[in-house]
Parts: sequence; C-alpha cells; structure tokens
Amino acid sequence: MLTQSRQSDEKTIMGILSLLPGLREISHLNAEIAWYHDNEARSLYVWQKESQGQVLGVLGVEIYNNNIAIIRHVALTPESRSVRNYFDMISDYQAQHPETFLMGTLDNQKLINKWRKATSRKTV
Repeated sequence: MLTQSRQSDEKTIMGILSLLPGLREISHLNAEIAWYHDNEARSLYVWQKESQGQVLGVLGVEIYNNNIAIIRHVALTPESRSVRNYFDMISDYQAQHPETFLMGTLDNQKLINKWRKATSRKTV
C-alpha cells in the first residue's frame, strides 16, 4: 500500500533513502528531502505491504504537465528488496494515478521499462 508521506515518516524515509548511492551523506540526504518539500509537484510516498504496518519502501515522484510522473527515487529496505516489491510499489502509484505516464531517471529507467513490460503482459 502506497501512501503520501507524513511528517512522522521523516526518520523512516531518511533511513531508507540513505541506502541509495549518493544519499549516504546526511547533508545531501537532508537537501534531497527538502527538495521534495519545496515544491507541490514533488512528493515522497511510503510503501508497506497490506499485512504489515512497517514501512518497507520509499518512492520519490516529480510531476510534469499534470500527466507525466518522473520516478526520482525508488528504494526498499534490504530485507524487502525483490523485483516483485519494486513492481508492486510502482504499480500502486500507477493505480492511484491512472492518467499519469511514468518515466524514470537515468538511474532507474531500466526498472521502469521492466515494470512496464511485465505489467503490459498481464493485460494482453
């Protein structure tokens, strides 16, 4: 289940995002989180499985032109990293925003392409 992050999720978000390369330094991590909070077009989401209350992932999204979403960050805790969980997190976002076309950054576009290919097979 993907939900928009709240102030109470801040430490969990920091912990999960700090697992990503380039966000291990606290100053850079704080700047990145502030970047999301500085603009309405940017959002951080937390992801958890329905059966658990524990946050397992973070999704950072930036909206362009109301119909294109760039997935800036996609991160899962080490014990929950699996292709299925990555795909579930992205699919949850797409289900909540069905009119939005998803794109990735240079770092995660391959994941988005694999997700798109896997989910398009299900509908054919």
